[in-house]
Amino acid sequence: MNHAQLSDVQIANLTLLLTIRDGVMQDRLATCCKFALDAAQAERLGTLGIQQILAIVANVGDATLFPPRRDLIALLDLPLPLARPLAAVHAANHLVS
Repeated sequence: MNHAQLSDVQIANLTLLLTIRDGVMQDRLATCCKFALDAAQAERLGTLGIQQILAIVANVGDATLFPPRRDLIALLDLPLPLARPLAAVHAANHLVS
């Protein structure tokens, strides 16, 4: 049996993605306010399935996704093998101003 070891950053990303995804489905406006999401980010995160979220978390690695990165939607839409290197390259510019 395979057991994946997640880093603290990956656990934080996983927890936030699942919480946001569920929050968007329950109360989009409150979730956007609570997590500083724009409408496009909320829409995209609300469409993710659990398997997609797990794959994103595994492939992004130790790059934090939150607070929401400017390139969050782009990272979610990338082919998974590209997510980690591009998240690392753009890490310095990820904070929303």
